[in-house]
Amino acid sequence: MEFHFIEKEKLKTINPVSLSLLVALILASCNLPGNIVSQTQTANQNPAGTIVAMTVQGIPTSTQIIGFIVTNIAPTKTAWPMSTRTPPNIPVWSAYNYTCELATGGGDMTMHLGWTDRSNSEEGYKVYRDGSVIATLASNSTFYVDVAFVATGNSLSYSVEAFNMDWQVMSDTITYGCQ
Repeated sequence: MEFHFIEKEKLKTINPVSLSLLVALILASCNLPGNIVSQTQTANQNPAGTIVAMTVQGIPTSTQIIGFIVTNIAPTKTAWPMSTRTPPNIPVWSAYNYTCELATGGGDMTMHLGWTDRSNSEEGYKVYRDGSVIATLASNSTFYVDVAFVATGNSLSYSVEAFNMDWQVMSDTITYGCQ
């Protein structure tokens, strides 16, 4: 990207405060480290950008803009922060037991699930029954009780997942049914 504003016929005399504000505005909008330099400095001496100004002799409060040159501007990219989270440790079953209350065609199974919280980087836990989430629990949770109907000859499978924003790790699956 290159800008050239050099037209001697259309130059205006402005006061130093206005010039300072103009330079600050230009540099802020372009994000350049440009300098105000004398007439003798060339654009090659400051490849990021140059503002050329000259003080008019005899009028110390006025400055005349001779030109503005922007050269070699490379676009900048913002890097997204890398994740520093570590994966939670896999939950390990510590206790689980069930009871069945027989009913026609099967039974109501009450499953008491317990696991060891071995992690300090989890944001919570998800409890799964037959591959579907049935509960989302807070971090440091270590138990859940589920009541579900189980048809005769069928079983239910359970697993628990520790998760944070970047990771999910799942326990082994346990499977039981009412007979």
